[in-house]
Amino acid sequence: MKKRITRLLALLMAVVLFTCSCGTSQIPQDNEAEHQRFTEFSEDLFRSELLANTINLHYTLAYPEDYGITDYEVALPTVSPSSEKEDYDQILEVLDELNAIDYKLLPSDDKLTYDVLEEYLNTSLEGDDFYYFYEPFSPIMGFQSNLSITLAEYSFRRERDVLDYLELLTLIPDYVDSLIALEKARSRRGFAMPDTTIDDVFESVQEFLNSGENNIFLTSFEERLGGLSDLSDSKKANYIQQNQTILKEQIIPSYKKIGRCLQEVRGTGTNVQGLCHTDGGSDYYAYLLKSMVGSGHTPEEMLALVEDQIQKDLTEMMMIMSASPELIESFDGSIPEDRTPEEILEYLAEAMKEDYPELPVNASYQIKYVPKYMEASTSPAFYMTPPFDLSEENTIYINNSQTDENSLFSTLAHEGYPGHLYQMVYAHATFSNPLRSLLSYLGYSEGWGLYVEHESYAMNDKLMAQSENIARLHRLNSSISIAVHALVDLKIHYEGYTPEEIRGLLSSYFGDLGEEAVQELYDLIVSEPAYYLKYYGGYLEFLLLREKAEDQLEEKFNLKEFHKFLLDMGPCAFPTIEAYMDNWIKEQK
Repeated sequence: MKKRITRLLALLMAVVLFTCSCGTSQIPQDNEAEHQRFTEFSEDLFRSELLANTINLHYTLAYPEDYGITDYEVALPTVSPSSEKEDYDQILEVLDELNAIDYKLLPSDDKLTYDVLEEYLNTSLEGDDFYYFYEPFSPIMGFQSNLSITLAEYSFRRERDVLDYLELLTLIPDYVDSLIALEKARSRRGFAMPDTTIDDVFESVQEFLNSGENNIFLTSFEERLGGLSDLSDSKKANYIQQNQTILKEQIIPSYKKIGRCLQEVRGTGTNVQGLCHTDGGSDYYAYLLKSMVGSGHTPEEMLALVEDQIQKDLTEMMMIMSASPELIESFDGSIPEDRTPEEILEYLAEAMKEDYPELPVNASYQIKYVPKYMEASTSPAFYMTPPFDLSEENTIYINNSQTDENSLFSTLAHEGYPGHLYQMVYAHATFSNPLRSLLSYLGYSEGWGLYVEHESYAMNDKLMAQSENIARLHRLNSSISIAVHALVDLKIHYEGYTPEEIRGLLSSYFGDLGEEAVQELYDLIVSEPAYYLKYYGGYLEFLLLREKAEDQLEEKFNLKEFHKFLLDMGPCAFPTIEAYMDNWIKEQK
């Protein structure tokens, strides 16, 4: 039986939003047996996970044979209540195996992996009651939004990869059918998305269907195939024909099925307000805060933290403008920028060296642009993680319709240096156990991205040339903006705010945005609960950790060493980081 620890509903999400082994610390001879036992357990679990999902296998390992994976069947997990129950039972089995290992005898690297894995498994078990709360076709994180880019970035390093890819495409229709079955079951329970959101998702599906020869399944396939110099022209032509046939006969019909499903469930949502209006919804929201954000705070505590930070930022902004009244007129939100993305990333990689540790390995990247027909339904930018054993393959996508010169610098700081690219390459180079690369902690990843994005305003030479206060105002303005979105998320799902109440809340910060704009944001947040919290909630957790370290270390606090500690920990839950930080603070003292 293949062990499964990653919940199946996250199939295509982790690889789009974002691991080689290094040596462990010196192990006393008496503890070598327990270390070996944990290593064998980890390796077996790592292989089992990857064998169950070929997409995850390909995105995690460029050379699976180096990890004992020499033969495998192309596979995707299934989505159904029975498979969810099977996952639950297998997680219990893995926990039993893990807990049978003597934690006290493990070296420090193993203990960290043990702690992170145990927390991850226990949190996964808590999600067992929320199967029908998951929306497979949500506007931002939904299957239909992520599939195209996920498969377009499926690298062809050898002919076997092409064959795997074509076979994977033939498995997509059955997977789509299982998602449609889930969506219809959700509809019968009154869980369908608001009609306006369904209309937006339906429109993005139609844009995919109408993309014609510009469809990314076609253009990216030929581009990737062109990189295989050892393939004959006749073989390439044959594979291109197979890809076109599968797209026409299987992928296109599957997207049409998604469109028909969306039309069928339209109007069936009995609760198009926050989760707290649904039986079990408040518990699910608390679970998202723990599982997606990785926070140890309750929704009530997070709400207080968000409101408190907004007030701090507003107070600082007012103090700056009171001390320098001329900034009231000169600060218009625009940021001068005439550099290419590559030039900005090169500048950031140099400018960050004072406050961030050097990467242990070299990293390269590609800048790509979101296809025009996908711009409306895609994030402003996103980073594609490299395989665990090939850190050079980093890709940053930029959405030209949502990223301009005013946001390009901070966006690239978030996605590149010192953001996702830097953090992920650092983690892959320092993980002593590749199993860590399979454990997704979006609150850490996105929280880090937002944290360094805000730190980057002080590195922006274009802003600093105007004045340090201008750079601070841009940072505060950005922080307040995303904070208000997180606040709206909490107000809708935890306190049950109506659209009219949200309109009043937003008007106190931004002025009246109008009924239509507020309703659009409201419906989006209803359909993507905790989406903004994985950014801002994670960001707040990093601020809290830094504040604690600064308070306790005082003059001994070193920002570069603090960042090194966070990066050495790698993605995990924030209570785990804080527990380890207590010992780190003692060492610093």
